[in-house]
Amino acid sequence: MVSLIKEAVKAQAGRPQEELQMVVVDFGGLMEALSTARVFHSLPDPKTRTAWASAIEHLDEGAREVLGSVPQDRMIQSPRETAQALHGWHTYDKGIKSLKTAQARLDRTFGLKPSPDPWEAD
Repeated sequence: MVSLIKEAVKAQAGRPQEELQMVVVDFGGLMEALSTARVFHSLPDPKTRTAWASAIEHLDEGAREVLGSVPQDRMIQSPRETAQALHGWHTYDKGIKSLKTAQARLDRTFGLKPSPDPWEAD
């Protein structure tokens, strides 16, 4: 969970802050962390398991949608690609929210609290 949180935060740091801003977003580490996270799908608490699965699904879907919005032969996104990127980041945000929920549930239910806080940027 800690590596997934760190990679999700790192990828989100590359998110554009304003319209038409050129950015480089690296989802490579996130995709590796998601692949590892999928192995841990059998959490004992059903609500934590649901939040965990939702986090994985939304982070993956959002990242793929953002990557799919990148223009292949030009520098500027078309309006359709821009809308796709915005939708992808919205989906990604849902994944972040679910990941925070899963972490909070693991802390409350099992007393598992990572130290140091993985949500703080390195």
